[in-house]
Amino acid sequence: MEIDTSVLHKEGLFTAILKTVSDGITVIDKDLKILFQNESIYQVFGLQLGQYCYHAYRGRSEPCENCLILEVIKDGMPRKGLRDIQLPNGNILWLEFFSGPYKDPKGNIIGAVEVIRDVTEQVRITKECFTFRREMERQAKFENIITQSKQMKTIFHLIERVAFTNSTVLITGESGTGKELIAKAILLNSSRKDKPYVTVNCGAIPENLLESELFGHVKGAFTSAAGDHPGLIETADGGTLFLDEIGEIPLSLQVKLLRFLQEGESRRVGSTVTKKYDIRIISATNRNLEDEVRNGSFREDLFFRLSVIPIFIPPLRERKEDIPIIANHLLQCLCDKHGRTISGISSAALKLLMDYSWPGNVRELENAIEYALHLTDEGNSIIPEQLPPKISGKNMSEGVQHGFISIDTYARQTILALQNSHSEEDIAGILGVSRKNLWEKRKRWGISKSK
Repeated sequence: MEIDTSVLHKEGLFTAILKTVSDGITVIDKDLKILFQNESIYQVFGLQLGQYCYHAYRGRSEPCENCLILEVIKDGMPRKGLRDIQLPNGNILWLEFFSGPYKDPKGNIIGAVEVIRDVTEQVRITKECFTFRREMERQAKFENIITQSKQMKTIFHLIERVAFTNSTVLITGESGTGKELIAKAILLNSSRKDKPYVTVNCGAIPENLLESELFGHVKGAFTSAAGDHPGLIETADGGTLFLDEIGEIPLSLQVKLLRFLQEGESRRVGSTVTKKYDIRIISATNRNLEDEVRNGSFREDLFFRLSVIPIFIPPLRERKEDIPIIANHLLQCLCDKHGRTISGISSAALKLLMDYSWPGNVRELENAIEYALHLTDEGNSIIPEQLPPKISGKNMSEGVQHGFISIDTYARQTILALQNSHSEEDIAGILGVSRKNLWEKRKRWGISKSK
C-alpha cells in the first residue's frame, strides 16, 4: 500500500514534533529576537516570542560574549558550545548548544536555529569522576598515610607544592608519627620518583662506619678496606637520599656532609678524586635540632642547609580525629597479614583508643591493634577487655605510674593472656623479644608453659 507522504510537510505536524522533543529548539533572527521556541525551551527560560534571547542569561541587557548565534549569522558556519547558566531560582544548569544558519528561500542568512540540550547530569558525573580520579591519584602519591585531619592535609598540600623542587626537606616529629612515610610521599610526588631512592638510618650505623657508608672508600683506606666501595651518596646519584635520624650524626661527619650540601660533590674515604652528584636530600629526626644547635651538638650551618623546607608531623594525640580511621585501617591490614576475620572495633574500645595519649604514636597504635587482634575470637569485634592493659585499664593496680603500667607488668599480663591460644613465637613477636628472653621472663615470674 502506497503511503501519502505529503502529510509530513504540513506545518502542524512539524510544530507538534518540535514541541514534543526533549531538546530545546529555538529560531533566532538577526537581531537576536526569538521567532520560534518549543515547549522545552519555554519551560527552562520562560521567554516569550519577540524577546531577545540573551535575556535568558542572568538578566543580560546585551548579547553574550562570544555569542555562537552571532558568529553563525556572520559566516554561516555551524557552531557547538557548552555554557552554564543560573536560573531565577538560583539553580545552575549546564547546556550544550548546537547552532546553525537559518536561511530564506534564496539562501540568505536571516537568523539561526539553535538546539539546546541539558547536560547538567553528565557534567556532574564527569566532575565526580574527575574528582574521584584525582583523589585516587593523590592517595597513590600519599600511600599508606591514612588521615582526615586538617593538619595532615595541610602537610599534603605543602608536599605537593615543594616535591618538584630540589630544596632540602627536614621532617621532624615524635617517634612513630610516620616521618618515613612523609619522605616517601615527597618522592612519589617528585620528578625523581622513578630514580634511585636510598635510605640510611644514621643512628643504626656505628660512628666509625657511617662515613664510609655515606661517602664510600677506596682499597686500603683503612685496615679492613679490602677493595673499593661506593657510598650511598653515589648510589643515590640522580635520585633521593633519605637521612633518617639525622640528629645522630657525629660532629666530625657533619662538616663533610655540610660540604657536600654546599658543593654537591664528595670523594670516597682515602681518595683524592672528587666527583659531582645530583641528589635531593630529605632528612628526619625525632630530636629538637634547634636545641641541639644551642647545646653545641649539631652545627647551625648544617641545620640551615638541611631545613630549607621544614615539615613537622603532629603527634597522634593532637589529631585524635585520625585515630578511628587509622585503627580500622590497621585492623584490616593485620587481619590480611594473619589470615583473620575481625568484624571491627566496638564503640567502647574505640573510646578508650581515643582517650589514650599514644606516646608511641601510630607505631604504638598498630601494636595495640595487633595485641587485641590475637585476643579477639574469629568474627567478633574488638572490645575494651582485649586491648592492652595500659589502654583498657584492666589490673591497673600493678605498677601504675602516671597513667601507665610498668613494662614488666605489661609483659606478664600479655603472657598470661596469650599462652593458651598462641605459640611461643607469636607471644615473643608481640612483646618484641626473643624466645630466649620470653623463657627467662616465664622463669622469673613462675609462669609455666601451657601444654
